[in-house]
Amino acid sequence: MNLCRTDQKSVDSKLRQRVTGAVVLTALAVIILPMLFDGSAEERARLMTEMPEPPVIALRELSVDDISARMTAMESASAEAIPQLVPDDRDYAETTEPDEFSLDANDLPVGWSLQLGSFTDHNNALALRETMRNAEYRTYIIQTQTEDGETYRVLIGPMVQRAELGAIADEIERDYAIQGRIVRYRLEDDAGQLGG
Repeated sequence: MNLCRTDQKSVDSKLRQRVTGAVVLTALAVIILPMLFDGSAEERARLMTEMPEPPVIALRELSVDDISARMTAMESASAEAIPQLVPDDRDYAETTEPDEFSLDANDLPVGWSLQLGSFTDHNNALALRETMRNAEYRTYIIQTQTEDGETYRVLIGPMVQRAELGAIADEIERDYAIQGRIVRYRLEDDAGQLGG
């Protein structure tokens, strides 16, 4: 039994020596390795001295007098660039009278539109509107729901003077062989107006 205890003490002593050695080696590694990989102090000093000096920027001195002189010069230059007003000798009081129009029961101006057609096919309505817009007529489409489905009405206008639409209707009938009819423009129809 004595033999076992001696072996046990020697094993504990050897283990203790190994653990102590490992701790000492780890501590040395923690201290020495950063010095090896970080570089020497001489190299760091050399890098610091090689850094160029920051450039010197020359600042301009400005005085209030210089700034006010520049502002005055800019104001006079911009005043010269503005076109001078040309006097207008025309007497606007003698111009033609404004177009007369009538008011409805709600005191709103009565407007008129020229209906060119009514289509069930949306593409046909768009094509006619495009043709009329290319001829520089103000054209719009109203979408309405009927018993037969959706209907797309193509109209020109609205205008206050019914006589103007009559002249446009004659032009369109002559140029496009489309016989339009003048209808009352109703503001509430704008809700069904298609954009574009």
